[in-house]
Amino acid sequence: MAAKPSRSQPPRATACAEYSFRQRFRVPPEAAFRWCIDFEPYDAKHSGGHGSRRVAWVAPRTVILDDVYPASGGRRVRKVRSVQIYPETRSWVSTHMVGPNLHSQFRYRIVPDGRNGSALVFEGRDIRWHGARLSPAAERRLSKRLRDEDSALWKWFASLMERDLLPS
Repeated sequence: MAAKPSRSQPPRATACAEYSFRQRFRVPPEAAFRWCIDFEPYDAKHSGGHGSRRVAWVAPRTVILDDVYPASGGRRVRKVRSVQIYPETRSWVSTHMVGPNLHSQFRYRIVPDGRNGSALVFEGRDIRWHGARLSPAAERRLSKRLRDEDSALWKWFASLMERDLLPS
């Protein structure tokens, strides 16, 4: 009897950082949602980055974002994400398909907040594939650092959104 071929085990991630935060906007929910899902090639410049972005709408509620960023040592990092948009709940989900954070997923939802305001409710699961496996304490530190970085970025986006949408 022939031996069964062995199945190779899929690689294991070295870390999985889960984190969330909430960012308030001084604009109504529908306006905030429309602003957030208006993906453009120059979006990387808005976040202070020096990267480039290609935007491909592949279906009415699905967009592929192909971003390239400079990295240390003259390298470049490419991240390709599939973004599924759910207008009925003012939400979208971004899933990494290519890049160092393969299979990472980020959920965004715009909710009412006060009379004329709204808020982003963000939940992220950042999966790392390179480097040594992180201890639980190191994973918690990574989660905190990512939450702080992404929260600061969305504060910046809030100021841009309000500049774009609020009367002067």
